[in-house]
Amino acid sequence: MELNLSHEDYLILAETMSRYGGNFCIKLADAIRAADPTNKKKIVQAFPEIVEKYGRGSSFSKLAGFAHV
Repeated sequence: MELNLSHEDYLILAETMSRYGGNFCIKLADAIRAADPTNKKKIVQAFPEIVEKYGRGSSFSKLAGFAHV
């Protein structure tokens, strides 16, 4: 699966995961924040469901106040 996320998309994803995810998602969010672009892409390719659940446009990102971006 090819996911092309912008830097801002990764920031939204990590913040939303930290706010609304469980412990595993929180740790993945920390990993996304710490990762270089290549490793960020590897994380979301390994767990594409997190982008759907917490990424830009998701109900959780809207709840977090990212509906305007």
